[in-house]
Amino acid sequence: MHILFVCTANSARSLIAEALLQQLAGDRMHVSSAGTEPTTAHPRALAALQRRGIATDNLRSKSLDGLADTQFDYVISLCDRARKECQPLFRGQNFISWDFPDPVAADTDAAFDKTVHELSERIRMFLLIQDKRDTTKHLFNAPTDFFKVMADPLRLQMLLLLHRGELCVCDLVDATGMSQPKVSRHLAQLREYGLLLDRKDSRWVYYRLNPAMPDWMAKIIATTAEYNPMKRTTS
Repeated sequence: MHILFVCTANSARSLIAEALLQQLAGDRMHVSSAGTEPTTAHPRALAALQRRGIATDNLRSKSLDGLADTQFDYVISLCDRARKECQPLFRGQNFISWDFPDPVAADTDAAFDKTVHELSERIRMFLLIQDKRDTTKHLFNAPTDFFKVMADPLRLQMLLLLHRGELCVCDLVDATGMSQPKVSRHLAQLREYGLLLDRKDSRWVYYRLNPAMPDWMAKIIATTAEYNPMKRTTS
């Protein structure tokens, strides 16, 4: 699997993400990073990684030039500016938008340590999702199946409700007016397809949209939610 992290300068956030994912994934993934306006690796970024015991010898700022023709499994932007500039370049590829504050603005060890910690947590979640996808059916490369899922009124309604935020099964039962077994069955299907993630808290199971779904899928759900007010399902 080939992953590309992008940000503006490729001096801090995307370099940190490259080093973290490469260490955590090992030989399972080939990880790269690049910038829309590359400069040089920030000394505080390298020092923050070294404090975590992560090698930085091969880290350097790189340009996006020529990468648009490369096929990546995922392209992940780390700031809104990079998202706007890079998404058109990688149209048709799996593009994920993350937005992390630039530690260069604060220029303190604490800011860079915080970025390393927060990126590490997000990347660990990304890897958990990939591990789960390896053993379950998913829709990330099957647009026709995605639209079949969206065509079911109850599944569509639950996706639109979950676009607002995490909900437990009981919340979805109340919102849809459907029985708990029926709601749970459809939630399990959405989870199997890779559109939802779940977590258990005491006796309740909570669901949320999968943040690793391709950007075009997330946009379809968001646009549908924006222009379609919630209505209770009656069948």
